[in-house]
Amino acid sequence: MIANPAPVESRNAPGADLVARYRTRAPRYTSFPTAPQFGPIAMAEVQRALASGTGPMALYAHIPFCRSLCLYCGCHVEITTRRSVGAEYVDLLLREADLYAAQLRPGRTLAQLALGGGTPTFLLPDLMERLILGLRERFPFAPDGDFSIEVDPRTIDAEYLERLVALGFNRFSLGVQDFDPVVLKAVKRHQTTEMTWSAVQTLRSQGNFDLNFDLMYGLPHQTEETFRATLETVVAMRPTRVALFLYAHVPWMKPAQKVVAKQGLPEADLKARLFAIAAGALRGAGYEAIGMDHFALPGDALLEAQASGTLQRNFMGYTTRAGLDQIGLGVSAIGNFGGVYAQDHKNRATWSDRVTNGELPIERGFVLSAEDLERRRVIMDLFCNFRVRFAPGAFASERARLEAHIADGLVVVRDDGVEVTPLGRHFIRNVCSVFDSYFESDVGERRYSETA
Repeated sequence: MIANPAPVESRNAPGADLVARYRTRAPRYTSFPTAPQFGPIAMAEVQRALASGTGPMALYAHIPFCRSLCLYCGCHVEITTRRSVGAEYVDLLLREADLYAAQLRPGRTLAQLALGGGTPTFLLPDLMERLILGLRERFPFAPDGDFSIEVDPRTIDAEYLERLVALGFNRFSLGVQDFDPVVLKAVKRHQTTEMTWSAVQTLRSQGNFDLNFDLMYGLPHQTEETFRATLETVVAMRPTRVALFLYAHVPWMKPAQKVVAKQGLPEADLKARLFAIAAGALRGAGYEAIGMDHFALPGDALLEAQASGTLQRNFMGYTTRAGLDQIGLGVSAIGNFGGVYAQDHKNRATWSDRVTNGELPIERGFVLSAEDLERRRVIMDLFCNFRVRFAPGAFASERARLEAHIADGLVVVRDDGVEVTPLGRHFIRNVCSVFDSYFESDVGERRYSETA
């Protein structure tokens, strides 16, 4: 891998004609092959892959519950105000952890733990403590590990945040999306600026923790003026990392998004300008660009991973420490280990029954071939470093299909690799899809979000 690509700059924002030409539907490549390619998988394959692994691991636990639905949401969530459901769910997560522990070689530690959702802090504080201590009993935490949690500033107080710190979390991701009240009202996320400030101040009073803000562009009523104001507030709060996501409009998967569309979505050229505004504001405040849509202050672990060539992507976006086996616990969670993807049942009742019966609750997955593994390396290198090297003469047909990208100044293609230009980074999904053999064969079946 070649590290340290130059950061995205606002002056490299594409014109409207280029955006229109490359606007299509393509994966975000949080995996390869992507989840639509998953299908039935033999449990023997899962067990073989689990038993083959050695060394530190990563673990993702999915907490699906939310008190209310944000209309832009594309996650697997369950809306309920009945927080008592958390107790049974934590019991089952720990039972599922036992099932995985029985398949793994002894002595494996957790180098990374991530809790996502849904809203992980939907769990009452005592249940959260029970879950984390239970996971520690089953998988010893590495002393230098990354332990992260998604936090909703609307539903957490200072006492709960302090308890999360005491449990060992050292990375906190705060859902923000936007600070403009008109935009937030349109997507039914009632979150004041003061709520976010309060969470930030509490965490900073507890120590020097990494704080991530999730922002979203392409939402109803966002304008250049309002987004500049949002970025001014973000810069004032100074999170260590910003994830700047393009709203993924997939109403065939998430019917609630139909309400979002009725309010009017920004045109593609405006979305490109919104991204350019954010990139320029963040760079001006000292942040450096990482991959497609992340920005971080100097010293952040993602920048260090990029510099060392260990930056990676998984189902939570960009992450550090490439090559770790990842276990997925909970409804819909996806694991990646030993050349296998394995996804849990999305139906909570089915997932619960399987775990209760002492079975890994895996619904579907994928066993990667040698070709899949090489294509995954190429796609992940492009997404993480904007450059890839391969054997001279390899991927001849793919290099030929990049001719239009070359003419438009998006890539530089050589016999032994590809480099994406600063302009081309806006279209990295388009570039990567050229190397996706499954994408090329599913024309007419592309149920992905738009690339611009």
